[in-house]
Amino acid sequence: MSSDNMQTLTLREKLSNWFASPLGQAVYAEEIEQIQDILPNLFGYHILQYGYSARLNYLAASRISNKTILFLDEAEIHNAVTAAIHTRAEELPIATDSIDVIVMPHILEYSKDPHKLLREMERVLIGDGYVVIIGINPLSFWGLWHLFCCWWGEMPWRAHLIFISRIKDWLSLLDFEVEKTRYFFFLPPLRNQNILAKLMPLERLGRYCWPVCGGLYMVVAKKRVLPLNPIKMQWRTKRHIITSGTIEPTTRGSAKNYE
Repeated sequence: MSSDNMQTLTLREKLSNWFASPLGQAVYAEEIEQIQDILPNLFGYHILQYGYSARLNYLAASRISNKTILFLDEAEIHNAVTAAIHTRAEELPIATDSIDVIVMPHILEYSKDPHKLLREMERVLIGDGYVVIIGINPLSFWGLWHLFCCWWGEMPWRAHLIFISRIKDWLSLLDFEVEKTRYFFFLPPLRNQNILAKLMPLERLGRYCWPVCGGLYMVVAKKRVLPLNPIKMQWRTKRHIITSGTIEPTTRGSAKNYE
């Protein structure tokens, strides 16, 4: 196994272990609660989850019958609760224009090439299809923790946090229309479960007092289909112009005046 594959596998294992911790479980539970308010309103034939783990299933609330998980840890395939496909980070083994909804939890912030990943997402998504992106908000308690903890390489601070404004810009360049943004999980990223329980009032207070400072965010965007308007050629105008530099008579009557 190459060094890159070993490094990638270690990253996936660490992220899975973090989601198994009390803080990770609290984050996952809040993410599921938020996405349950989104997915039932998105329809189609195929829904795809693209992330780092097949153990975390974000698709249960969807009414779409064909659910698929793309993940990056081959050892987790037996633990998947739905159809799962092993792939590389920025390469999607999915046909063009074939997916109705794509859910992308915490994958852009760990991707080596998030631009390429978004282009692949746009390729496989049908026109008027939806993408749901979940990430860590740099403008929050979590962002502050990231500044101090990213040097140790611990999860989830090993990520490269992306501002939601930049994600909107990237999506706009790919002809996506952002329909909804949502910030949530206003608690500080503390490991102690008892302290988190005591700070629960901050969660309710943050939604009203500083809504853009939630530790996590969710972006829902729709792939726009640009209509092709037929171009009407001005044939009458064009026939008066001749490449030889002479002027063509507009009518037969005008031509007879020169006889």
